[in-house]
Amino acid sequence: MKTTPKELIPAEESAQASASESATGRSRPYRSTLRQQQAAATRELILRALAEQMASAGEDFSIADAAERAGVSPRTIYRYFPNREAIIEALGDWVDQQIGDLFFPRTPEEVAMLAEEAFPRFEQQATLIQALLSSQLGQSVRSRLRVRRRQSITEALQPLTEGLSSEEAKATCAVIQHLITAETWKHLRDEFGIAGETAGRAVSQAIRTLIADLEQRQAKLVK
Repeated sequence: MKTTPKELIPAEESAQASASESATGRSRPYRSTLRQQQAAATRELILRALAEQMASAGEDFSIADAAERAGVSPRTIYRYFPNREAIIEALGDWVDQQIGDLFFPRTPEEVAMLAEEAFPRFEQQATLIQALLSSQLGQSVRSRLRVRRRQSITEALQPLTEGLSSEEAKATCAVIQHLITAETWKHLRDEFGIAGETAGRAVSQAIRTLIADLEQRQAKLVK
């Protein structure tokens, strides 16, 4: 049985509060706080409903279905998220929070550390991650997240790739970026039975090997 969140203050309470405020000439700060808490709770219900839909359907999202799952009206969803872009943006931030807000690397070593940080978290949120990989909505959310992550990795590796041709630098960054993805985590998990933490260490070590080679090549160029 789904529970409908209290999106609005009951009319009777609102009337009483208004009368009290008129009599005293003072506002009720707690009412504003209560509304904010209720709004945050409703927003969370909607995002969780979208994530559940993404995990169970494997197809593009439906506002009507998400509303039913959350126990709210479609109109309420549109009030919080007026269009598809707003939903994708909010769901992307929500997914980041569930995974644990992975850092954006600033150095080559931090790039290597990403898999060690990410893969155990992917394991803990395996259902959510696999939904992101298999559904249309998940692919849209991941596309938004990937752009920022790829840019940070490319910039972190720039001191080691600046001596390469543009094509080779692009290919090198692409290989390293792919190693850190949820697809790599899933493939190692499904095909080889390697758990998140073990897979993360193995991938991070592979990336460190690639980075060491880049450092050697960069040192030769400097000479």
